[in-house]
Amino acid sequence: MLDPKAPFPPSRCPMHRMDPPTELLETQKEGGGVKIRQWDGVEGWVFTRYADVLTGLSDSRASVDPSKPGFPEKSAAYGEVLGKDRTLRTLDGRAHAAQKRMILDDFSTKRVEEMRPAIQAKVDALIDAMVEKGSPAELVKDFALGVPTMIICEILGVPFKDREWFGELGGRCISSVVTAEEAASAGAQLYEYCDTLMSAKEKEPQDDLTTRLVLEKVHTGKLSRKDAVELVRFILIAGHETSAHMIALSTLALLQNPEQAALLKENNDPAFLTNAVDELFRYTSITHIGRRRVAVEDFMIGDQLVKAGEGLILMNNVGDRDELVFPNADKLDLKRPNAKDHMAFGAGPHKCLGAVLAKCELEVVHGTLWKRLPNLQLAVPFEEIEFNETSSAYGVHKLPVKW
Repeated sequence: MLDPKAPFPPSRCPMHRMDPPTELLETQKEGGGVKIRQWDGVEGWVFTRYADVLTGLSDSRASVDPSKPGFPEKSAAYGEVLGKDRTLRTLDGRAHAAQKRMILDDFSTKRVEEMRPAIQAKVDALIDAMVEKGSPAELVKDFALGVPTMIICEILGVPFKDREWFGELGGRCISSVVTAEEAASAGAQLYEYCDTLMSAKEKEPQDDLTTRLVLEKVHTGKLSRKDAVELVRFILIAGHETSAHMIALSTLALLQNPEQAALLKENNDPAFLTNAVDELFRYTSITHIGRRRVAVEDFMIGDQLVKAGEGLILMNNVGDRDELVFPNADKLDLKRPNAKDHMAFGAGPHKCLGAVLAKCELEVVHGTLWKRLPNLQLAVPFEEIEFNETSSAYGVHKLPVKW
């Protein structure tokens, strides 16, 4: 069971690195909420069952605003940077809906489908480069990071050449092990970078989201300059970090389940591929430290009364392993009939805006990688893979592969 006084979240079992921590899975079997005291002394109710997590994510009485007393912020880094911004992550109700509408078109199903050929070209080019360089390869650096970074750079109009610099700074802003001062410094540098980028777009407008924000929202008074810069910074950080981890971790999951990878090599049905990607999101569920909320009114989550001012830590990755919803939940099954019901992107009004784009990226990746490199395998023993548990997105630091 989960120890309320132990560091949260608990570490994963070394023998089951693809599964959520054992303590959280045991807590799920017991049901209900467990109150813990986290890194900053703030208490929060931890919920692990699918139905309870879904309730907490969907109820308007649970606020995402980190400035409200009792909010259980993820880390000191979050508290110093993204937790102070007025972005989609921190706004409730009408303010959230208004800002979401400002960028919705750039992440809509229609727009993403228009981008699919370009995503396919990028994936092909990265695989071509790996093949030309020759086996073995390091999949994170040579492939997983490149796909979403190129795409988010194009959406925002950010120079791709700056990817390593902003990637390192962005990582500090969402780490659980950097100091508040280090995170604040990284956040300030990224803010200045995005502000300078916005000034450049004012002088030379282009067909990108940053240009549209500054010309159509800032100049018309619909959005303050500060809020616009913070929004661009947030999208830049979130838009490549999580997808890169997801590409690498889902590839590793398939390498550990070759019978499932074989289905991707053999099957050309788009519907199967869509379902397979949903199952990969469910199984890996890289958002591993919980979606955070604070109650603004008393309300019930399952049998637990949550009082106004109490924090909520909603473990969507554990909820996606709930046997009551997903039988044999610890097994990767690309043909799982209800895979689309996963909560990897959250749920309710704050469901991740980039979900359609992330799913498209993964469809192209896994619809291509296993056919281009059918003999893909790990180049080192699984036990030597170093996992990243200090970021808000679970993943691997490196993934050596050969073919």
